Amino acid sequence: MNEPFLLSNLVELQDLDNKIYKLIDSKSNGENVINLKSLELNYKELSEKITENKKELSEFFIKKEDNEKKIISLELQIKEIEQKLSGDTLDPSETLNYSNQKESLKIQIDKLKLELEELKEQNGDQLQVMNDWENSLEDIKNQLINLSKIVKNEWDKIDKQIPDLEKEKLEFISTFPDELKELYDNLKKRGLEVIAAYRNENQCGCCGVELTSSEIEQILKSKFQQCSYCDGVVI
Repeated sequence: MNEPFLLSNLVELQDLDNKIYKLIDSKSNGENVINLKSLELNYKELSEKITENKKELSEFFIKKEDNEKKIISLELQIKEIEQKLSGDTLDPSETLNYSNQKESLKIQIDKLKLELEELKEQNGDQLQVMNDWENSLEDIKNQLINLSKIVKNEWDKIDKQIPDLEKEKLEFISTFPDELKELYDNLKKRGLEVIAAYRNENQCGCCGVELTSSEIEQILKSKFQQCSYCDGVVI
């Protein structure tokens, strides 16, 4: 049963298994996947910082929104007055009255705008930090979109490769004697990292232990040429 051809096939089978494992593992631990996870974490952390910063600036945003609404309302009133002033139906007293209203509204707008500028100055540093964060967040978002597309393409390729390798493995292992299949499966279940490997001079190719001449002789005479230290198949 220890024909070199059959035992060397264990190495090829292990290579196939390793290829399949690496492809599966790359879907979780590939370089682009790891970078994607890191970007997702950065995006989440930065989003939380921005949310917290907005809470701290809640009074500023409420006041800002209130002033901006008032300014829009006052500007609409000015437009209505200007439409009336552009007509020829007003008498002099009405014209004067509307002109005074317009000036009063402009003064109110200027006051509200000044308040806004003062608010921005008071919170300038915090607003600048948040602006920088939001720019960074947008940049991370774009990176996430682009990298997600790359990862998806990689996964699509992997999902096509794995079935082909699985099929090749099944066809290949079908040529193995049952005893050899069982040996391979048992060693694999035990978590042996290298199930079969070629001997490197006096070293076991599976575990790297330096073997004596008598140990090598015993291994070569054994049923499956297994190392007495790790049980790996030595070829």
